[in-house]
Amino acid sequence: MLQYVVWAVTFVSLWVTIVLLNYVADAPKKRRLLRYPLITIGIPAFNEEEGVIKTVKSLLAADYPMNKKEIVVVNDGSTDNTAKIMREFVKIHPQVKFISKQKGGKASAVNAALKIAKGEFFAVIDADSRIDKNAIKALLLHFTNPKTGAVITRIRVDQPTNFLERMQRFEYIMSSLTRFMMRNFGTLAITHGVLSMFRTNVLHKIGGFVQDRNNLTEDFEIALRLRRAGFVVEMATQAIGYTCVPKTMKGIWRQRLRWSRGYLYNMVNYKDLFFSKGQGVFGTFQLPMNFLAVLLLILNVGIISYDFLDRGSSFLRRSFTLSGYFWNTVFDFPSIKELVLARNVQIGLPVLLSLVLGIYLIFVAHRVFNERIRSHLAPALAYILVMPYFSTVNWISSIVHEVVRTKRKW
Repeated sequence: MLQYVVWAVTFVSLWVTIVLLNYVADAPKKRRLLRYPLITIGIPAFNEEEGVIKTVKSLLAADYPMNKKEIVVVNDGSTDNTAKIMREFVKIHPQVKFISKQKGGKASAVNAALKIAKGEFFAVIDADSRIDKNAIKALLLHFTNPKTGAVITRIRVDQPTNFLERMQRFEYIMSSLTRFMMRNFGTLAITHGVLSMFRTNVLHKIGGFVQDRNNLTEDFEIALRLRRAGFVVEMATQAIGYTCVPKTMKGIWRQRLRWSRGYLYNMVNYKDLFFSKGQGVFGTFQLPMNFLAVLLLILNVGIISYDFLDRGSSFLRRSFTLSGYFWNTVFDFPSIKELVLARNVQIGLPVLLSLVLGIYLIFVAHRVFNERIRSHLAPALAYILVMPYFSTVNWISSIVHEVVRTKRKW
């Protein structure tokens, strides 16, 4: 029974992956921006004294007319030197606006910038991120469709140094591939803090960013609200944003716990989108598959772990109680027939298929985005072997936290 479940999970995973791989297209031909509309860029900042200037400077250096960029930094009740640093900075750079307010959360800070925005388009970037020079132009090129409500950048890890950061580098590359496929499939529903751009009038129409302190992923919520209102989210693969990632396992755990709980919270709030015919393939396929993917991950890793522990404990128990069992088992090589029919191989084969698929997807992602892989093979292997187990435990923890309703922390 166990091996059949593993095979079923593997089959579904392979099928979904193959379907989405059909939507990996070559990079679009270069286009020119025909006009330069005024854009407003909001930067919410809470205790960001170390990174906010770097973020603002990257926006000022972007290849876009200076008189068409309105940059608004919102200090959300910082207790460090963020306010002092920004006040000194705007004296030298009067084109940058600075607002200081009481702490109300990221969404309230973004809404404060949106309230005074004069731009036709409104962008949001975290105060610890930066962008490539061509990012703004690349984002604007995707607003030719009047139904495009938001466009996001492709995220890179900013200057990874330790092993964990390099491992996350692969994770972000793989996430970019997934988002790229969903964009081409027409089912992308995520915005992020590494420069996402919106139509200002659309944001006002749907009520701005929700100021719900229980919502840990306001960028995901706004994307779902855009989809509900009939707008789509695009991804500009040529627009690159750089983000800082956690340097420790504890930091990664806290970040992913926030993401997972935010996902679950929003799925409950937007359950009406599931299987909604009005949402097309997004409601009938993508949302259910996203939810199913979490369940399959937990189920598959749980089954494999249980089988490994069960067989391992049985082997150790017999090795200590049966004379010669250890040596006979280790050096008793089975025949090909026995190997093929063995239960552990029937479980191991789909695991091997999943591993091969994972390696293939990594090479596809690096080819699509012109990323180097040869010097980062060790972090890639660690990502494939470690992250499924880490993510499974994290998801289980998130589900438990949501069920018992523990306090949601940023």
